[in-house]
Amino acid sequence: MDLVQYREGKVEVLVPNPEESWKSADVPVFFNPRAARVNRDVSVLVLSVLRPKDVLDGMTASGIRGVRYFVESSVPEVYFNDLNGDALELARRNADKYGVMGTFFNEDFNVLCHTKRFWAVDLDPFGSPAPFVWSAARAVRSGGYLLVSATDTRPLSGASPKQALAKYGTILRKPEWYPELMARVLYFLVFHAAAIHGKGIEPVLAFAYEHHVRVIARLREKPSLITKNAKQIGFYEVDGKQYGPIWAGPLQDHDVAGEALERWDSDYSKASRKILELAAVEPDVVGYYNVHFWAEKLKLKQIPKFDSVLNALREQGYVAERVLWSDKGIKTDADEETFAEVLRRAAKD
Repeated sequence: MDLVQYREGKVEVLVPNPEESWKSADVPVFFNPRAARVNRDVSVLVLSVLRPKDVLDGMTASGIRGVRYFVESSVPEVYFNDLNGDALELARRNADKYGVMGTFFNEDFNVLCHTKRFWAVDLDPFGSPAPFVWSAARAVRSGGYLLVSATDTRPLSGASPKQALAKYGTILRKPEWYPELMARVLYFLVFHAAAIHGKGIEPVLAFAYEHHVRVIARLREKPSLITKNAKQIGFYEVDGKQYGPIWAGPLQDHDVAGEALERWDSDYSKASRKILELAAVEPDVVGYYNVHFWAEKLKLKQIPKFDSVLNALREQGYVAERVLWSDKGIKTDADEETFAEVLRRAAKD
């Protein structure tokens, strides 16, 4: 296996050839330097705020995520796990370079999570997290954190309804705000898994970047929280028909996003900064309006300026913000009729 020096965040580690190591799950050691880098940047900044006592890097591969948690998030103890012995040896080399207080497991993720408990569990599989999230939720201590990624965007977005039902237990159809839908389906999965183990969830952060979707939640053994969560499960409409269930509660802890943003510097990707900036102000509203979609629907001759639309909505007393899910989106509590009228006026101006 050819290894190269690779710098990301505040660490420099050995990784497989970044040009090839992300194209298939069959490579000797999987490594994604593209979308997963933004995923890691945001996660590292968030955990630097949350400061768990330890973290399980459940599918560690090169170990870069766990090393970054130790170096950049100041997590004092990191557990590295991978079924691939070559990956685990590479992770050990990278961890040793930075003196990481690490424990290494060469176990099936679900088996490990059945026997061990952690203050934070990071689940970042190739594809869907569905086969692993139930074990992950079991392994998180009360008051700890579960970080879950998914790359199977077709079922999550509603583009593959049969797969969505099979993997996530929900009936979906793709809405105009489907990038956000993916996070709401993941939160629904985490809620269900946590509730089975007597834990409720408190959303911390959710975002999507390219083909990665990630949610971070705090889990608590608190029956009243499970009851509250159950009331935050809802449905959405497309063409007058209901789909779901999905998570309909808040997606972001604005304070955590704001504190994580304060820790951002030039060692991190610009995309991670934009995600945190928008997460810190995102209104607690399900879905958003795709301005380009609505401009076409209303047969407008030009796309209205976003600032004009935002200001007009705010002047009428509505919340209105750009969204982290799409550069074409506006999230507001205004109804469709009001939003359409604002767009018409803004287009004329």
